[in-house]
Amino acid sequence: MNKHIARIVTGIGIITIGVMALLGTLNIINFNDLFHSWWPLIVIAAGLLMFINDPRQFVWPLIVVVAGILLQLRELDMLHFNVWQLFWPIVIIAIGLSVLINRSYGHKNVSKKELDEITAILGGNKTSNQSKDYKGGNLTAILGGVELDLRKATIKDEAVLNVTAILGGITLQVPEGWTITSKVMPIAGGLDNKTTTPEGKTGPRLIIAGDVVLGGVDIKN
Repeated sequence: MNKHIARIVTGIGIITIGVMALLGTLNIINFNDLFHSWWPLIVIAAGLLMFINDPRQFVWPLIVVVAGILLQLRELDMLHFNVWQLFWPIVIIAIGLSVLINRSYGHKNVSKKELDEITAILGGNKTSNQSKDYKGGNLTAILGGVELDLRKATIKDEAVLNVTAILGGITLQVPEGWTITSKVMPIAGGLDNKTTTPEGKTGPRLIIAGDVVLGGVDIKN
């Protein structure tokens, strides 16, 4: 539902910009001046759409909205600052908030055998899990790497892995047939799903949620 709303709002926004550009071409309005003064509203709208798409991942949308507001105030000559001087401090603050708040999907009444808690900071961690009722866990890679082998694990219905990859990488090996659902918020990073699921079949579901900042999550069989 949230993604449907985000798609509708995005479509309306693009149509609005197109109509205004057309009116500018017909000399009905001065589109260039309007766009020059109010373009940061697009940044604010993008942040709001990010939030609508997944309210659980609110830190980065909040940062985008705040950045858009600051840029708008700058265009209106209410504030004066160098954009690039603020960029990295804002990114660092956002990363810190993301790690601190750690918006994890809950794991209730789960034993350690069914749950992975792995952290790699300035280093690497390679682990395997062979649980017969795997529930997921929390993986963190900051300036490091995490490798998790789940090829001998079994999901009875659904499992959730919360990931945080900041200037680092996470590699997951899963059995063929698992259905991968991504709820990751990528910022200058991404998730690469190389797994295969038999056509027409839906296997046990592994949900990947969290933040990937200047890093990556690779999933393969």
